[in-house]
Amino acid sequence: MDGKLSITFSFTFNNNALIFDDELYTIESKNAIRIDNIQYFISDPVFVDRSGSRHSFTKESNKIHYVDSDRPATLHWNIDETLPAAIYDFVEFVYGLAPEYNHTGMFSNVPESLMFWPESMGGGYHHLKINGWYAETAADTILYPFGFHAGMDNNYLPLRDTLRFFLADGLTQNLRLNMEVANWFKNPHVWNFAEFGGSVMQNAEAQRIIKENAYDVFSIR
Repeated sequence: MDGKLSITFSFTFNNNALIFDDELYTIESKNAIRIDNIQYFISDPVFVDRSGSRHSFTKESNKIHYVDSDRPATLHWNIDETLPAAIYDFVEFVYGLAPEYNHTGMFSNVPESLMFWPESMGGGYHHLKINGWYAETAADTILYPFGFHAGMDNNYLPLRDTLRFFLADGLTQNLRLNMEVANWFKNPHVWNFAEFGGSVMQNAEAQRIIKENAYDVFSIR
């Protein structure tokens, strides 16, 4: 007895649906930001049933998913493998690309190939891109571009979330994986664009902070 899963991806800011392109948000540091688009990978989903058994998928296409706020088709993941019908209590997944996938040449087609990380910086692919504009305060009239980008093998992050759902034989269960975007900028580290500026790909300290702030960004229901 088996069932299927589909996952829908969403974005919020302080628990409200994120408005792209024209809404100015104030983050914990009192910087103001406008977000144009977000791209990221998740990989290696594992579902843990009530007995503690772990269930994952075998096809590579069901082990990696690319999410892009500008490409509606990527906001839905219809997984074409089944899992045993059971009550599931936890889901585990990797924010970004697990190391076995994060090597140059893994993706040859757009849009995933556009997530490349420069060879001069180790190659592979970005885990995350948040692109937009920032000002030091909401009162400032001049906005500067930013790329809140994370990459490199040691900056992926395995995550686990409590999730109770019943997977029924022959049916598809839809889940929603949400990114709470405000949390990238406040917990446990308050992000200040006045300190880091608009480009952080070569900043090891900024990369560490982005990774550590990822712990409470994602929730799945």
